[in-house]
Amino acid sequence: MKTSMQDFVWPEEGTLFDLSGYNISVAAGPHPLYHQKREEIEANWLDEHEANPALFNGEMLIHRDIRIDAAGRLVATGHLTPFATMLWWRKQQERPVAEHLFPIAVPITRDGAILAIEMSAKTANAGRIYCAAGSLDAHDVVDGKVDLDANMLREVAEETGIDLSAATPVGGYLGVRVMRAVTLFRIFRLPYDAEEACALVRHHMETDHEQEIAGPVIIRDKSREGRNYPAFMPPIIDRIFSSDSPINGIL
Repeated sequence: MKTSMQDFVWPEEGTLFDLSGYNISVAAGPHPLYHQKREEIEANWLDEHEANPALFNGEMLIHRDIRIDAAGRLVATGHLTPFATMLWWRKQQERPVAEHLFPIAVPITRDGAILAIEMSAKTANAGRIYCAAGSLDAHDVVDGKVDLDANMLREVAEETGIDLSAATPVGGYLGVRVMRAVTLFRIFRLPYDAEEACALVRHHMETDHEQEIAGPVIIRDKSREGRNYPAFMPPIIDRIFSSDSPINGIL
């Protein structure tokens, strides 16, 4: 695999690929895209916020120069940039300059199901079904580097109440790239069956002031019917429920 920025070629879009690790640095100042398109970004934010006043324009990491190096690690540079930039960027037919990068913990229950969630109406991804996750932000930066595991631990706890430190990681990171957005997955084996995991999530929802999720969703097969998955979810679902996949050994 070529590794220079000019010659690097991604695996086929929508195809899951293995990674040996990651090295994500954080540079000073907002992403260059924010400076280039600030007026459009802020005008779009006014429309977005009027339509959904629950949205918050906090800082998140937006990336550039994402690639896989010769050692099989994902390498990138992030910039803490207003969330409004991402809302504008994802509307563009040909997404410019920036790239989105975020990790997702994929919890597997003791009886072999994926524990996912449906996002609530107050969020920017209302009705979407995927595993609990959130964009990288300043909480995930230590000494100028991003800690993906810390992000997953925090986001899963905030959205579901489940403590990933009680789960067992299975293998390393997997990735998929769709429309200049790179999703990094890591699989975790939970010490609960699906019914117990859902009960924990529903109990958390009773006292969760953020109310980011509409409820837990259990995934037991590859079916897409009635499931509003974003494009990054089917590749990991297919891998987990493929009979010839080495990951299948955890089920």
